[in-house]
Amino acid sequence: MDAFSSLQKRVVLVGWVTYAAYYLGRVNLASALPAMERTFRWSPEQTSVLAGAMLWTYAAGQLFNGWLGDRVAARRVVFLGILGSTVVNLLMSVSTAHEVLVILALINGFLQAMGWGPILRTLSDTLEGSQRRRIAGWFGASYIVGNTLTWMLCGLLLAQGQWQSLFVIPPLIMLLIGLVWYRLSGDSRFHQNQQPTRPEQLRGIRLRDFGVFLFTAIIAGALLNGMLLYAPAYIAQTSPLDQAAIGAVVFPIFGLLGTIWLSSFVLRRNQGHETRGMMILLGLAAAARGLALLLPPSTVTSVLLLSVMGITSYALTNLLLTAVPLLYAHLGTSQVAGVMDAVHSIGGAIGSTLVGVLLGQGGWPFVFSAWVLLPLVAIGLIAVGSRRVKLPQT
Repeated sequence: MDAFSSLQKRVVLVGWVTYAAYYLGRVNLASALPAMERTFRWSPEQTSVLAGAMLWTYAAGQLFNGWLGDRVAARRVVFLGILGSTVVNLLMSVSTAHEVLVILALINGFLQAMGWGPILRTLSDTLEGSQRRRIAGWFGASYIVGNTLTWMLCGLLLAQGQWQSLFVIPPLIMLLIGLVWYRLSGDSRFHQNQQPTRPEQLRGIRLRDFGVFLFTAIIAGALLNGMLLYAPAYIAQTSPLDQAAIGAVVFPIFGLLGTIWLSSFVLRRNQGHETRGMMILLGLAAAARGLALLLPPSTVTSVLLLSVMGITSYALTNLLLTAVPLLYAHLGTSQVAGVMDAVHSIGGAIGSTLVGVLLGQGGWPFVFSAWVLLPLVAIGLIAVGSRRVKLPQT
């Protein structure tokens, strides 16, 4: 294995912290929404519109900013996203009109999409192929840690003061870290040994060759976001209401284990054959959800299911959103990351809606049956289409 130089370690660390900081300007809205709804006396429909606004422009922004990140200096794109998101958040702290807040959330979604692809491109330009595989697992943990720490910070701020502080303090911390990124990534030593892919060398992403990854990203998004949204409701079936929220955090906590350990393990064992690794993770995801159809309902069963689903869901997502873009540098790491993240987000929106429909039709047995079927369909598609797709060997 190629050893990491001190410079490469620095690039990875700065990129990890910077992307984790992006969540300080994104997750704060979800934390503030209940208090905002009470303050402004919004209807549930008005709250849901504001909550979902960012998701659509985030997905669209991933497509554009992913493309841009391979053609403009990543240093500038990443910092512009942080700076713009900070300004938008500060405006949200003083806005009272629902329409204005929705517009600001739409803008913030686009700006928030300026981080992932360009940061991955910086890693791809700096690291060798084998090194990219080695860091893919724990680098993906940046979004889980960033998400979790932001929730904790927002909870403390809500307990101490008004919800407006959530749109001031976390974004200003994000801006401070963004300034560190801009300063360090402007150092010529930061780019030492980088051999970036020139835009004229980039090939287009052809659907017939890349379709299996895109379809799997839709499935992964549906599996991950469906349970993220409905985990408290699911565990509330077997636990007291005051314990349901605590039990629900088992899903992302074990997701961190899946991201750091399981996805790294699969990448090491299937080096050069990542489509096979995807099939393994899809099979594990289906098996984990199949347990719900076999085990009797109880608090222990619910916690067990959330644990194994968290491990498999986050491992699959990390392979798709982190490893695949890093290994597809010849297509443009940033634009591949943008496409994958956008499709994953769309899958999450579809999956969340599907869960709601199935719960109304037949309850959780219908939901888990669908969650078992979807990965199996993806495995079949990969088995047929993987002969067209081969990730680069190290």
